[in-house]
Amino acid sequence: MPIEFNELKQLSKQARDVSNILRKELGEMPHKIEGNFIAFFGRQFNPDYKWNSALKPLWSGFYIKYNDLEMMVDPGINILERAERIGVNLARTNTLFVSHGHIDHGHDANVIAEMAAYREDSKLRVLMSERTQEEKIMSHYHSQSQDGVELVLIDKMEEIDLSANIKLKSVEVTHTIAGSFGFVLDINGLKIGYTGDTGFNATYKTIDGRELSATEKIPDKKEIEEPGAFNDKLKKVFSEVDILVFNLHDVEFRKHTKHNLYHSTVSDAVNVLRDSKVKNCFFEHFNPHGCLGVEYPQKVNQYIKESTGKETLLVALNGHVVNLDNI
Repeated sequence: MPIEFNELKQLSKQARDVSNILRKELGEMPHKIEGNFIAFFGRQFNPDYKWNSALKPLWSGFYIKYNDLEMMVDPGINILERAERIGVNLARTNTLFVSHGHIDHGHDANVIAEMAAYREDSKLRVLMSERTQEEKIMSHYHSQSQDGVELVLIDKMEEIDLSANIKLKSVEVTHTIAGSFGFVLDINGLKIGYTGDTGFNATYKTIDGRELSATEKIPDKKEIEEPGAFNDKLKKVFSEVDILVFNLHDVEFRKHTKHNLYHSTVSDAVNVLRDSKVKNCFFEHFNPHGCLGVEYPQKVNQYIKESTGKETLLVALNGHVVNLDNI
């Protein structure tokens, strides 16, 4: 029997009705994690697929829930599956922070905006720098035109009120792309810091003994011989928090490359943490598996812990949940 177009119209309406019911249900669904928390989403990673150990870590992302604040930070690739795996309902997001315009930090930012729209009378505050906006990490619709979305340019405001007794202070960091930021989140006096992607060298030394600024244009990377002065301004900011999320990239400074002028090393982490006020530090970005297996990153974490006397944790493949009610 031939298909009548009216049947298609009826099925189309039925599909829309079911979809709307499911979206409403998702918008009202609580997290599977109880109380207030930080949830690190880990990596989309299959250790049985050997080439994954060589892939760049494009899977950033963690979530802070504290009373009315529901903040997604740096949604990298495949954020939906990783959030569901650990028990976070992204439809509850009311604040989105994107530290800079690289794919591993903002790839799924539009997905977060879509998910937040499932809530009835949804509101979403999007925090990013003007440069990140220009990089089009989010579409104009998702960051500005969608109903309920408020775009806040963090390089235009030093401090932002997010909720009752919760303030966010943006911290400009040194990275390969301008407009890169971390933050310090003050929750009733509990301070949570996030370094974003940054280097901690204010200067570098050249092969002929000169010391040049790490933030100015570098004439030839072959001139980079060793680190110079430490960035004490960034150190002060991130050493005075209670909980620090530290994007760790490398073990040691590598000469003749710009990488460690814009990314952190183990010695940077030790320098920031030693004699700091930090009670707990969580390392993100460092490959928690890689071609050498889990023992290598575990040794990296243990070295930093022993060198600083701080409680540190390198976030594993499947992520990690921190209960903020017990801190």
